[in-house]
Amino acid sequence: MSRSVAQNTTYLTASYILQKVISFFYFILIARSISVENVGTYTFAMSFTTLAAVFIDMGLSQILIRESAKYKDKAKEYLSATLSFRFIASLVVYLLVFLGIGLFLKHPLGNDSVANDLLTKQLVYLSGLVMIMDSFTLGFWGLFRGFQNLKYEAIGVVLNQLIVVAIGGASLFFKLPLHFLVIAFIGGSLFNLIFSAILVRRKLKIKLSFNWDKKLIFSLLKLSFPFALLAIFGRIYGYIDQILLYFLAGAKEIALYSSAYKMIFALQFIPSAFAAAIFPAMSSYFVEAKDKLKDIFDKSMAYLTMLAVPIMFGIASLADKIIGAAYTDDYLPAVITLQLLSIGVVFVFLNFPLGSLLNATDRQVQNTKLVGLTMIINLTLNIILIPILKYNGAAIAFLCSHGFLFFAGLYCARKVIAYSKRLLLISFAKTVLAGGIMSLVVMSIKDSVNILLSIAVGAIVYLAVMLAVKGIDKKDYNEFKKIFLR
Repeated sequence: MSRSVAQNTTYLTASYILQKVISFFYFILIARSISVENVGTYTFAMSFTTLAAVFIDMGLSQILIRESAKYKDKAKEYLSATLSFRFIASLVVYLLVFLGIGLFLKHPLGNDSVANDLLTKQLVYLSGLVMIMDSFTLGFWGLFRGFQNLKYEAIGVVLNQLIVVAIGGASLFFKLPLHFLVIAFIGGSLFNLIFSAILVRRKLKIKLSFNWDKKLIFSLLKLSFPFALLAIFGRIYGYIDQILLYFLAGAKEIALYSSAYKMIFALQFIPSAFAAAIFPAMSSYFVEAKDKLKDIFDKSMAYLTMLAVPIMFGIASLADKIIGAAYTDDYLPAVITLQLLSIGVVFVFLNFPLGSLLNATDRQVQNTKLVGLTMIINLTLNIILIPILKYNGAAIAFLCSHGFLFFAGLYCARKVIAYSKRLLLISFAKTVLAGGIMSLVVMSIKDSVNILLSIAVGAIVYLAVMLAVKGIDKKDYNEFKKIFLR
């Protein structure tokens, strides 16, 4: 990878991490400023259209990146064809969203409290505009990725989020209607759409136009089908719990669940960045050196375990303090939910290198099947558990489905490389021992000291025990640092 591309990739990764951090604290601000029910309604509206948005893109962004990278002289032709499809698809999907939300609210699935909720409909209609604009922006930035120029997307991501926070923060300060929180997203998305479109014209010298060549459009859709399938499975898997919570339980329940889920979701940038760093090496070693592929997989699993286990124990031990510090007392019922989700952190972290291994070794179809099966399990468990346990039911479904994906992924990975089960078990045992001792110490002091001091003491105890049981040494530290610097 050239220096400029590596630099641009770093900019983009950093911008998405910054965007997630800003987004997390913005959600906390919203949760502390409006009622729990309104948080649930707002969260549902954004989740509903985010799920629908995947049917506008249909994996075309990935194909645009790949094909424009290979055939730069045809980039304009590909972009114009995908824009044509997005135009038609956005109209169709928005119409389905418009009709679908009315149908669901008229005939709610066992929850009469949301029937004929005019506010919910209005928020969904507004967030549907965000869905459309973001789908076009995704195509424009996809072209930049194909040309290996990522820094402008990095700038757009951060500015988009800052505009959302500025408009949304002002609406909260002046106590404007809930609609303005969605209007804030419209403002950010509109800026990003115009910004990306102008840059395509000026930097890439490509004039924007539509291309209604049916043969070309269908050929691109055929290529994009595997990407579309994986994206659909992933999007349903990621958002169906919140949507079902609204319909099966109510707005308050989705707000309580989201308050805990956002904390877990915010941590995913860690394994995501880790996986991005090791994926090129895995792809290369699969062809050139299978022994090195085994080595990097073993170490990746061990290092992410060292990170995930203390996070799990730390969140579980301080869940009441974390919820109390971040939100208001109205969200304290979500403490058990956060504790359940914290257990899933281990599976979430370790699923990233497992997925990277399957994709890097040309087993992306198998990986797609696993994600699809996991989605079905998650959907089934949510339908069964939410009516009984409400938001805690959704948390259990999250834990079980991620656990299934982890163990199924391990089984499939064993057919690729003979990874060391012994190393994984020893690493896990040492981190659990260190995490357990850390948890006992933290729980004994958390009521008498500040939460930040509890976290600091917990981190020191964990590291001390890990050094004592030789769970980590100087070599591990240097390798760990090298991966993250990459």
